[in-house]
Amino acid sequence: MPTQSHPLAPYADRIAPGQTYTIRSVADLLELSVPSVSGMATYGLLPGGRWRPGSRGGRHQVWTGRQLLRLARKPVRAGFDHERFSPVTLYRIGCRCPVCTAAHRSASRERGRALAEQTFPEEMRRRVLDLVAAGTPVAQAAEQAGATLSRVYGRAVWDGAFAEGLDEAGWALCVLGEENPRCGTSGAYRGLEATEGRAACRGTGCREWRRDQARQERQP
Repeated sequence: MPTQSHPLAPYADRIAPGQTYTIRSVADLLELSVPSVSGMATYGLLPGGRWRPGSRGGRHQVWTGRQLLRLARKPVRAGFDHERFSPVTLYRIGCRCPVCTAAHRSASRERGRALAEQTFPEEMRRRVLDLVAAGTPVAQAAEQAGATLSRVYGRAVWDGAFAEGLDEAGWALCVLGEENPRCGTSGAYRGLEATEGRAACRGTGCREWRRDQARQERQP
C-alpha cells in the first residue's frame, strides 16, 4: 500500500508545541468541519489523543501540539474506506477519485460563497446596483457601498441574478445610448475624448463587447 504525507504536514508551521488542541481547534487549523476531523480521528490519522471531561458534560479528545507535530512528520498509508468516511474527509487525507474530488470542489465552493455572502451581503449588493442605475461608475459605486471592485465582479461571475442586475443597471452608464448604432463597438468602448470629447464607455453594451473580445482572444 503506498504512503503519503500526513494531512497535518502542510500546517506544521502553524502548530504551537505547547498548546493543547481539541477536535474543533484542529478543524480550525486545517480549515475543515468538525465532523471531518472527527472522521480523521476515527480513521486513525490522529492517534494518541487523550479523553478529557467537557465543561458541559461528556468527554472530548485532546492532543498536545508536540503530538500533532510528530504526527505531521510521519507518512501515512493510503487506504480509503468509502463506506465509512465522507468523500470530503477522504479527499483531505489523499483520495483523488472522481467522487472525492467532486465533493471537495463542492465543499470549497460552498465555503467560498458563504464567505462572499458575509463580506458582500445583499444590502451592500443592492446599494451597488442602485448607485450604478443612478449613473455612478461601478468602481465608485463599489467604494461608496463599502465593497471592492473585484468583489463586485467576482460575485457576478457565479451569481446569475446579481450579474443580470448589474447589467441592467449598467445601461445607465452608456455614453452614446443603447439605441445608437455605435453602442457596443470598439470605438465606443475606447472613447474618442481627444477628437470628440467623448470618454470611454463602460455601459452594459460596451462591457458585453469587451467580454466577447476577451473570449475571442483566449481562443487558440
